Amino acid sequence: MLCFCADVTASQAAILLSRNRNTINHWYGVFRRAIYAHQEALKESLVGKIEVDESYFGAKRVRGFHGKLKRGRGTNKQPVFGVFERDGRVYTEIIPDCKKATFQAVIKGKVAVDSVIYSDR
Repeated sequence: MLCFCADVTASQAAILLSRNRNTINHWYGVFRRAIYAHQEALKESLVGKIEVDESYFGAKRVRGFHGKLKRGRGTNKQPVFGVFERDGRVYTEIIPDCKKATFQAVIKGKVAVDSVIYSDR
């Protein structure tokens, strides 16, 4: 478990611990499934003061494109929507588009009804 937490690869851990790499891969898989199960348990509704915002991730420029660079909506970058519980947890989701219905679906699925939502619009 120490090698997993220290971000040591399975091949390196096998050498360090004198074990078969397949055994280490098995245990790394067990650890990953346990982390996933824990995160799924925490995936319930966020409550309280909630902040929501979208952001765009991707290359600054596209190779071979010499036009004016765009920012925000209208770019070829991947939009990501984030929900932040003040003094609490953060939930992010890759979204296909930045339409009102998409944002509302994520908010309705992740935020409790009695929460106060802060947004930039």
